[in-house]
Amino acid sequence: MMKKIRILLFCLLLFFVLIISLPLILPLNSYKPQLEKRLSALLQAQVQLENIEFSYQPLPIFTLNGVEIDGGAGKIEQIRIPLNFFNLFKYGKSLKNVEVGGVRLSPALAFSLPKRFAALEQDRIILGDVVLTKASVVSEQGELGPIDGVMRFAKNGAMDDLQLADKQGHLEVHIKPKGENIGVTMQATSWELPFGYPLVFERLYMSGEGSPAGLLIDDIRGESYGGVLSGKAQLTWQNEWNLLGQLALKGVHGEPLSKVFSPATFVVGRMDAEVKFMYRAADYLKLFAHPNMDASFLLRDGAVHNVDLVAQLRAGETPAGRGGQTRFDSLSGKMIIRDRSVQLQSMALEAGKFNAQGAVQIADGRLNGSVSGRLQAGVLAISNQIRLSGALAKPVLNSGNAARTGEQPPALSVTELLQ
Repeated sequence: MMKKIRILLFCLLLFFVLIISLPLILPLNSYKPQLEKRLSALLQAQVQLENIEFSYQPLPIFTLNGVEIDGGAGKIEQIRIPLNFFNLFKYGKSLKNVEVGGVRLSPALAFSLPKRFAALEQDRIILGDVVLTKASVVSEQGELGPIDGVMRFAKNGAMDDLQLADKQGHLEVHIKPKGENIGVTMQATSWELPFGYPLVFERLYMSGEGSPAGLLIDDIRGESYGGVLSGKAQLTWQNEWNLLGQLALKGVHGEPLSKVFSPATFVVGRMDAEVKFMYRAADYLKLFAHPNMDASFLLRDGAVHNVDLVAQLRAGETPAGRGGQTRFDSLSGKMIIRDRSVQLQSMALEAGKFNAQGAVQIADGRLNGSVSGRLQAGVLAISNQIRLSGALAKPVLNSGNAARTGEQPPALSVTELLQ
């Protein structure tokens, strides 16, 4: 009995050695036409291979190198097919653990793949999860990617889901077939959105529909700097890259957000804002290089740090010095960002007996603007025009003779004046 078992095991071992030795004996590249035909049927496109290799490191695996699709509409550096028991005994009709690396597809080809997989009825290859590495969508305007992911297929062989993620684990994208187009959802945590300034989102969710012409994002929701946001956007890439949209922010903490622009001169308070943005570039990689945003904002119960308008107002012609702060009940205005220039327009600050209006421009880290302030203390009213200049980190405040009306009361401190 034992002898028969040993003979059986020896035969199985001999058979396995023969199987894995065949690739070394056979001229693999002579099978290029058959493989090209099978891949062309799978992708419903003209496919050409550069060469076929076989190796045992770390496990027996076939590698298809230099895959070209439809004369250059798509290129794949490598397709790696392991020689495991499942793939071996399915005779190429069903494959698992396939890896595809260095994928570069045109937008039209990328968006047509789900439809091509779904339409194939004959000569179908049933695929398990396909691992993608360094996958990109490439157009004349630039390259979107590279990014890694996993492509999943339904039992009938149609594409079911494409999941993409960044290496840091902050971003996850799901793509599903949706009629002639694709449905796209994106979830991000602790993610820095490249709006030209390093704005961070604790949580961000976006969903929409993509086509060869672009991506319509009809639902944006998230949390950022302690507040919530919602909005929509549209990305197109036919002639050049264009991104436009709008966001509504509620209850955002002003301090961490404003410190993105300056760690020294910033505002504190809860902010609501309506933001419209538009980006345009010939190259995707340069899309966020030139920020273009318009926003209206309202902050409540806060302060402007590193700027003391009240002290400057009381000082008259004498500079009140740097530092300090200007408290407010509300601060509203408009912010216009063009590239690295920030304009604060129609600003209105209310702080009990003190109010101010003005406009400031910040360019190359320097201030240029003026504020008209008024302080009412009993029968005494002080008003003056305050000029702002100098570096944003070290603002310089100057003013002319203060206009004073009413009977002069005893000298009061700034805190007493504001009470």
